[in-house]
Parts: sequence; structure tokens; C-alpha cells
Amino acid sequence: MLRILVFNYGSTSAKISIYEDKICAHELSISYTEEEEKFEWNPADDVAYKTNVVLNWLESLNFSVNDIDVFAPRLGATFYGADGGTFKVEGVLKEQIEAKYFPDKPIVHPLFETIEIINQLQKHANREIPILTTDPASIDQLIPEARLTGLPGSVKRSSAHMLNQRAVAKKAAEALGKKYSEVNLIIAHIGGGTSIGAHVKGRMLDSTDGTGDADGPFTSKRAGAVPAADIIKMCFSGKYNTPSEVTNILKGKSGLQGYLGTGDLRAVEKRIAQGDDEAEVVFKALGYQISKEIASFYATMYGRVDAIVFTGGMAHSHKLVNLIASRIGNMAKVFVYPGEMENESLALGALRVMMGEEEAAVYNVEDEIKNAFSQK
Repeated sequence: MLRILVFNYGSTSAKISIYEDKICAHELSISYTEEEEKFEWNPADDVAYKTNVVLNWLESLNFSVNDIDVFAPRLGATFYGADGGTFKVEGVLKEQIEAKYFPDKPIVHPLFETIEIINQLQKHANREIPILTTDPASIDQLIPEARLTGLPGSVKRSSAHMLNQRAVAKKAAEALGKKYSEVNLIIAHIGGGTSIGAHVKGRMLDSTDGTGDADGPFTSKRAGAVPAADIIKMCFSGKYNTPSEVTNILKGKSGLQGYLGTGDLRAVEKRIAQGDDEAEVVFKALGYQISKEIASFYATMYGRVDAIVFTGGMAHSHKLVNLIASRIGNMAKVFVYPGEMENESLALGALRVMMGEEEAAVYNVEDEIKNAFSQK
């Protein structure tokens, strides 16, 4: 039996799991405080705090770090994952990821602390514990025509919830009695971060940006696609002094939060039930925008879609899923896998490589360099 410690630090919460082979034996869910969500803490202090949380949790289960056979962290866009798969985080790849953690600078996302948390945990082990990570958010399979934005010098990047999108895509394919490489799917990961992707025969040919930096529908706190003229007016209005101030509004004070003062979809639905007309209009607009994105990908796929799949936190809302399905449900079969399968996907990816059932993906430094230049 292999004991796998899975790390999944998100923007609003974290989930740490212990898998024993394919079975999730223990799980720790952590919701961040409002202050923690602002990412204004000292990273070094936060790493120490998060490390102790893991150590104390292991101790409460009568485990130590030595009882762990492999670490399986979600590492998001901390490195360029090319075609995806499960990577051994060692050598040059580990150095590349470590180089994106700065102990004395504000972090962009808790994911960037994960590698240092693991480094601190390694100090409590009497051997080197392997690290394997699956499907980073920066997997890039976009077709050439999807990359053009209309503005020369601006190139669409590949940044989606690839780990969960690919996990639920495989699950939907199985439900269809086929392999992931045999089906065409539209995957809608809807939540605090939203990404909607077009998956054709096992490859994601296009997707909205899951970080909130570019296109896509608005989310709980993110603006999504916004008319460029309005952003230009914001930047030159004299109200803001730095790019980060504008970014904080677009990615933290917009969407449901901006319109209704809450990013909690459950609270919005409660207000609708109490007769709040404004909440109902915003809720309908959310469903409307998601429907438009799904329909646009349906067109780019020539209408040859086997299923439309909903996942992510907002997929728990029957009201929202039904609202969207009422618009697009005649296009293809609809599957709903609420929440996310990220921890399971990380654990099973690590298990397959450790058991020799799958070869580890190859990290290409040249691809990393090309990707870095493409973002400039």
C-alpha cells in the first residue's frame, strides 16, 4: 500500500488528503478567513503556520511525515505543463517551481507556497519523499486560431482548471462508455474561479481564462470579460494609483460580490427566495453569461459535442445548473459533477506513476522559456 499526502491550496480554502492507494482515508478541509483571502500576510510566516497545521493534523491521526510515501501537490500554473500528465518534481523542475516562491514578497496565490511547505515537511522525514504533481493549469493545447485576441501583441494564454476539467472529462467519457480520447466535451468548471473548455478527442483546444485575467463569465468575485473602454476609463480616472488597485477590483470586488455585496451563491439564492429582484437579475445574468460561453464553444466544435459537463463549487446549485441547462440542454447530454475531483486526480496520478502503470510526463525547460516570453 502507498500512502499519498495530497495538498490543494486554493484561493478561498484548502483541502489536504491522505490516500491509501485509491482510497481517501483522511481529509482536512480548511476555509480561509476574510483576512487570509486578501493574501497580505508574510509568506514565510504563513508557510510556517501551514506546515504546523499539517504536522498537527498528521499527529492527530497518529502519523508522522515518515509514514508518507509520496507528496502529491496541486501546483497550478507554477510551471509550464505542456501536454500535461503527472510530473516528478525534482531536479530542474523543482528548482523552477522553487524560484517562484518569494518569502519576503506578497504572493499571488497560495499555490506558490506549496513547494516550500513540502520542503519544510521534508525536514521531518528520515528520507527523501518523492513529489509528483498532475495536470498544472498551464497545460497548453490551444489551436492557433484560439490564440489570437484581435490585438496584435496580445496572445491568449492557456490557463484553466485543467486538473479538474480533465478529471471530470474522463469521468464523463466513462459514463458515455468511451475513452476521453474518443469524445468531444464542453467542460464548465464554475465557481470562485470559472473556466469553460472545449475538449476534442482528449485535448483542450480552447478555454476561457480561469484566473479572471482575461475572458469568460463573471464569477463570485471576478469580473470576467469587461469592455476594454471601461477598464481604460478606470485606469485613467484618477481614482487608482497602481495596477494592483484596479486588479483587486476586477478580481476581488466584482461579480456577485460587486453587484450584491456577497460572493456566496447560497446567500444570493436565499435573497431571491425572499423576493429580492436585484439578486434575481444578477443570478440570471450569471447563468446567461455561462450559457453564452458554452454555446460559443459548441459552435467552434462544429456542433459535434457528446456532452456538456458541469463541475466546480457552483455546480452544487441546482437552480443555476437548471437555468443554464434550460438554454443549452438541447445541444448535448448534460452531466453534473459538483465540487471538484482535484485531490482524487492528484492522488491517482501519483499512484499510477509510482506503481509503474504510467510513465511520468516529461518537463521541457525550453517550453518553459518559450512560455515565459509569450506572457511578456
